[in-house]
Amino acid sequence: MLQVNDKTALVELVRRIIARDPRAEEEMALRYRAGIFQIIYRVVQNYSVAEDLSQETLMKALEKTRQGDVREPERFSGFICQMAKFIALDYVRKLQPAVKNEEVDTAEQVCDPSPDPYQQVLEKENAEVVRKVLREMKVPRDREVLFRFYILEEEKDDICASMQLTREQFSRIIFRALRRYKELHLKITGKS
Repeated sequence: MLQVNDKTALVELVRRIIARDPRAEEEMALRYRAGIFQIIYRVVQNYSVAEDLSQETLMKALEKTRQGDVREPERFSGFICQMAKFIALDYVRKLQPAVKNEEVDTAEQVCDPSPDPYQQVLEKENAEVVRKVLREMKVPRDREVLFRFYILEEEKDDICASMQLTREQFSRIIFRALRRYKELHLKITGKS
C-alpha cells in the first residue's frame, strides 16, 4: 500500500481526488475496499450487507473528499475507517425495533403489514424511476451487472463466472455503475 512517506502520499491522494482524478478515485477504492469491508462485517455479521455498506462507504467517502470535507488529509485512512464504523453502526441501529412507551398488553389493534395505497403508489413510482435510470445508463455491462446483482439478486460469484469477471473487476464495475446510477437518478428525480 503506502510506502515510506505515508502522510505525504495520503495528502497527495486527497488532492488528486479533489481535482477529480479518476485514477485517484480508483486507487482509493482499491486501497481501502478490503479494510472497509472488514470493519463493517465485524459489526453487521452479514456478507452481502457488508458488501453493500462498503460500496456506500466508498461512495460517501469519495463525495466528502471531493467536497473538501477531509480536514486532515494526512489522517485520511482514519477518516475512512470512522466513516465505515459509523455507517455500519447506523445500519444496525436502524434494524433494532423502536422502543415504544406503550405496554404490549394495552395494544388491541394489530396493523396490517401490507403497504397502504399511498406507499404502493410511491413504490411503483420508485420502481419506474429505477427502470428508467437503468435504461439510460450508457454502458451495457454496468446495466447488466446492476440489474443482475440488485434486481435479480444473483450471487456475485455467479455473475463473475458468467461474465468472465474477477471479483476485483466486479467491485470496480459496481462502484462506477452506482456512481453513474446516482448521478442519473439525481438528474431524473432531482433528489438523491
